[in-house]
Amino acid sequence: MSRRNLVFAVQAVVTTVLLTLLFRRFDWPRFAELVGQMSVWFYLGSLLALTAGQMLYAFRWRVALSAIGVDVSYGEVLRQYLIGLFFSNLMPTAVGGDAAKVYYLGQRSGYVQIGASVFIDRFLGFLWLATIGAGLAWAVGVDSSSVLVLNRQLLSLFALIFIAAMTVAWFVPVERLLPRIVPVRWGSWTERVAKFVALVSDGACRPGILLISGAVVVGYAWTITLVYQWHFAASGLAPIATLPVMLVIVSMSIFVNVPISVGGIGLREQLHVLLFTAFGVSKEVAVTISLLLFSHTLLLSLVGGGLWLKVRPLAVEA
Repeated sequence: MSRRNLVFAVQAVVTTVLLTLLFRRFDWPRFAELVGQMSVWFYLGSLLALTAGQMLYAFRWRVALSAIGVDVSYGEVLRQYLIGLFFSNLMPTAVGGDAAKVYYLGQRSGYVQIGASVFIDRFLGFLWLATIGAGLAWAVGVDSSSVLVLNRQLLSLFALIFIAAMTVAWFVPVERLLPRIVPVRWGSWTERVAKFVALVSDGACRPGILLISGAVVVGYAWTITLVYQWHFAASGLAPIATLPVMLVIVSMSIFVNVPISVGGIGLREQLHVLLFTAFGVSKEVAVTISLLLFSHTLLLSLVGGGLWLKVRPLAVEA
């Protein structure tokens, strides 16, 4: 068995275990009731909110591209971003969304440049998610729940790691030290790695993109928080304050990227249950909103698949 197949097999087993645990002692009648009472306006509103959030993320990537001197229209960036969603969520291959972005946009603008922009976009996203999440965890006060205490500790650790990495990138001339570290026998790869590091260091350390990246994370988290609060109110729950809901959303945005399940399936729902239960949300209510937003993501991924079918012939010709 190849390494790729082995990884997929392990992820499939973990996904099965997570889903089995999730739906054990699950109140299916209550779940059906929640789905049945969902209004058309809520469905469309949540879809619009998630779409707006993905458009914000595409805008952040365009800012990262501009920071390293790559001029691409927002329309093209959004198209490549949606294609990336398609590869991440619906393609049964080892090619992830980020790799698809680098491959297709890199044919025109250079693989090293596009790779650097994707790395900057990802790094700053996680930097702000971890930092904001840690701040929210300490502000909310989570000492009454062992799960939330662990969540706070992990967020604080990740925030320290990303801030330390950002500090190194800001003050240490890594691109100058790289030739002494990378073996000369690598040949042209040494130059490419040095160029990649220089682009990342220069782009990520610009105050403008740093602030925009933070604003995008806050804007996305706040928008999705409104959707969750709308869902909780429609489900008959007592109002939950904005900061605790935002804390859970930010936390899930980080931890769902841990590659232990297929496409985050099972892990995403378990995180919803573990974190929201501490704030009085039932398993069925948490799973309902998780599956709804995931279905919206799959719908956008299908749009990306349609766009991919259009650009694929061009990529073959190139």
